[in-house]
Amino acid sequence: MKKLFCILLLLPTLCWAGFDRTDPADLLALKTEVNSDPLGFAYNAATGDTGLVLSTVNLARAQFVVSKPSIAPGDVRATCTYDAYNNLSIDEQEWIRWMTGSGGNSTASLVVTVDLRLRLTDAEGSGTGSIWAAADRAEMNQAMLDLIDVAGSRAENLFGYGTVISRADWIAARDS
Repeated sequence: MKKLFCILLLLPTLCWAGFDRTDPADLLALKTEVNSDPLGFAYNAATGDTGLVLSTVNLARAQFVVSKPSIAPGDVRATCTYDAYNNLSIDEQEWIRWMTGSGGNSTASLVVTVDLRLRLTDAEGSGTGSIWAAADRAEMNQAMLDLIDVAGSRAENLFGYGTVISRADWIAARDS
């Protein structure tokens, strides 16, 4: 039951659908957020200052951690230190080369699946489930987690990574 509650609590940050101005649920969620201001951001919606509402709801803050749906293979390669790579077993080195493009020239993004996240960061595991050798594990787990989880806005926290509430979005929500 506790896991189900956590999943439901984190659902907005796991969904990447974004805000849909034609969805009554999204309109209500945005309107309620701004009008009730549960976190005390001082949206001041009553003043009619649309610019303030938009800048506040779209401002990235460290308190909102959102997960990217994909990461660049080059970022994984660049973040991996020489020692950390060298300390991997041959199979794990091959896995890193395969996942990030064997010739180092892959431009396709890596979709952040549960498996990729676990193997690179062990963020949801025991702390020992990632591919990194024990000597490098803590540093590399955190470095890879920093590629995936980034500071987000309240809009992203509510509606998913990459969401930016536009003037038209707010007006539709306000007037709904």
